[in-house]
Amino acid sequence: MNCPDCGHDNIPGVDTCEECEQPLVEFDPSGNELEKSISRHAIEVLSPKSPVTVESSISLRKAVARMVERNIGCLLVVDNDVLVGIVTERDVLNHMASSAANLDALVFDVMTQSPTTITSQDSIAYTLHAMDLGGYRHMPIVDDTGRPHGIISVRDILRFLCVRFAETRSPAN
Repeated sequence: MNCPDCGHDNIPGVDTCEECEQPLVEFDPSGNELEKSISRHAIEVLSPKSPVTVESSISLRKAVARMVERNIGCLLVVDNDVLVGIVTERDVLNHMASSAANLDALVFDVMTQSPTTITSQDSIAYTLHAMDLGGYRHMPIVDDTGRPHGIISVRDILRFLCVRFAETRSPAN
């Protein structure tokens, strides 16, 4: 099947394009209002936060200090303003499990390289699906050149879902 977005010739039966990772299945418009809402709305409606970035060459100790200072759970790792990785609280804890001296390691040694990303035009449903498949709590939002310009957390999506669910349950609907 040829992808309608990028034209890549995919193996018959796959649900996602192997080249651009866009869905290859048709959206069923007969879903409920909540399903329609997350499929219709682009991730940009969630007002993504600006990403906090670090370079891969700084120490994990400095990266942790930045996370604590900003009260956040992850940092996007950039080199020459292009996203090359992500480092999360979980990465830090796993790395430090054997010794606190591991805080002197470089972010490069701990980060998840080439993380899965989304664009601001991807749907909430697509983002939620990608987060579920990968087990991610944060998704970097990048532009066409790979420069990060936002980040979405599962908490941001949960907040949206709670509001939409409440709207569908209200007596006016």
